[in-house]
Amino acid sequence: MAFLTLQAIADVLGGEVSGHQVLAPTPGHSKRDRGTAVRIAPGAPDGVLVTCYNGSQAEALAVKDMLRSAGLLPEWSGKRRVLTHEEQQVIRRAAEQQEVERRARWQAAALTARLRLAQAVPADPGHPYLVAKRIASERLWQAGARLLVPMQDEMGEVQNVQSIAPDGSKLFTKGGRTSGLFWWVGKATDRLVIGEGMATVAAIRRATGVPVVAAMTAHNLPKVAQAIHAKRPDLELIIAADDDPAGHEAASSAAALTGASIVFPELTE
Repeated sequence: MAFLTLQAIADVLGGEVSGHQVLAPTPGHSKRDRGTAVRIAPGAPDGVLVTCYNGSQAEALAVKDMLRSAGLLPEWSGKRRVLTHEEQQVIRRAAEQQEVERRARWQAAALTARLRLAQAVPADPGHPYLVAKRIASERLWQAGARLLVPMQDEMGEVQNVQSIAPDGSKLFTKGGRTSGLFWWVGKATDRLVIGEGMATVAAIRRATGVPVVAAMTAHNLPKVAQAIHAKRPDLELIIAADDDPAGHEAASSAAALTGASIVFPELTE
């Protein structure tokens, strides 16, 4: 079995060492995602603690399987066992520390995002990305050549920013929260369209004039829809689903949670 180190874990998972842990993509997410934290914890099962902030136990087990396949963890016997009290305590303490560190990163990233927006200017309608997508510059900002898409929580506080280069490459603020955050355009009166990407929902708004919300990722779509439904149960929610497996699954989950209808918009470049 290979020697277990943070760098070895980062290499296998495509992540990076951050302090006493590795931040890496959650299985099924973008390579740029950092929704999973892995920490070496000798008292925990297999000697590691895996936390998927934007996933479930299934994703955490998938991460462990990746580490097993790379020879960093011992082969699984196929039998589950009851954790000892000591193991439970180790897991609890490590999880609590991870949560403290995660919230500190979120807070720092939110301050960075707000500062970038404060120093930015309204987006140029002639920005190459907006022209290519044939969408307006409404509620978008610009810093240099990059568009800035403010992402807020249910209280209206900006917690992150997605930046978009002229070629369409996208980045979130490093270390920032994404779960439950969204971008919106238009004041909702009786109905609201919720989709994944900013460009998709902006195109829907251009074509229909209805208010729209972008959850930014498929995994985040059900969370955003549920939060909006809880706050405004009177709204008619329409889920604009991406026509791919992840989009179908996210839209179905969001509809089941909120009673929303689902549409598959046909957008052209």
